[in-house]
Amino acid sequence: MDTRHYEFRIYGLHENEGQIRATTLSRALDALLGTAERTTRLLATGTGIGRGARPRWLEVAVDFTITGLKSGSTTIGIDAPRLGETAFAHYAKTDLKRRQPKQDETALDLATRSINETQMANPAGDYFDRAVLEAILKFEKAAGVAGVRYEMVPTDTADGRFIVDDGTCARVRDRLNDIPAPESHIVSGKLEEINQGNGRFRLVVNQDSYLAGRICTESLSAETLRPLWGKQITVEGMVHFKANGQARLIEARRVSTWLEEDGLFEEMPSAEVKQPNSLFTDRMEQARAFNPIKLAGAWPGDEPIEELLDQLD
Repeated sequence: MDTRHYEFRIYGLHENEGQIRATTLSRALDALLGTAERTTRLLATGTGIGRGARPRWLEVAVDFTITGLKSGSTTIGIDAPRLGETAFAHYAKTDLKRRQPKQDETALDLATRSINETQMANPAGDYFDRAVLEAILKFEKAAGVAGVRYEMVPTDTADGRFIVDDGTCARVRDRLNDIPAPESHIVSGKLEEINQGNGRFRLVVNQDSYLAGRICTESLSAETLRPLWGKQITVEGMVHFKANGQARLIEARRVSTWLEEDGLFEEMPSAEVKQPNSLFTDRMEQARAFNPIKLAGAWPGDEPIEELLDQLD
């Protein structure tokens, strides 16, 4: 299988250069593998975690090979299979407005995208959800000491690098608060794809927007979707959102054939996004607009004598 080579570098360990404790290595690789797996699943299905056994295509996509351990920092060589031979088919009909993974990229490249997006000023949340963020935070305690820095560097290009350190993890925790809470919505669209095995489906809303979905097994059976394939349907359920408030996934509790009055629901739902430090921002704007000249005559003792005499009457 065609692979791409990376160096996973760890700085700040208490061991000698080129050495790493087995427990530290296990936890660091667990954080890396978890971030890669959850991001890969997220971009294909709309959620970073799923029910039941891990699908075969995902297993193959994150089947990394450790190729060696070097000194300098502690540098771990990793070969990762390319998405063109593993999971690429599962991205064919995802959101057309988002840049799709390339066939020569790997799950480690997707992990890089997710980590780097969390460090942006106002990220859309295309490449992370709550599950992905929780996987990234596992780096924080992997070494058991503060001040450790992790880097991922592809050896065949200068692009595609990520850095995770204490500051990175602090911003990742902030992103957990940025994601709006799920909300109950009704959405109408064309049922374009069904995966009977795990209850996943995909709706086409407004002809060009895709909304991933999955059956809430406590309320419905995946078999409910079979006779509705290719038809206009209406779905009621909990919608999960990206950090920018755009809908990412609907957990269906009720599904029905489309009725004329359901035209009201042929819109992608959205959530209100928190405005960070809005009170602080408002006060800063007030401070900028403040003109000291307006205080002239307003201080005690600056009033005209006539006004003071009037107050004594």
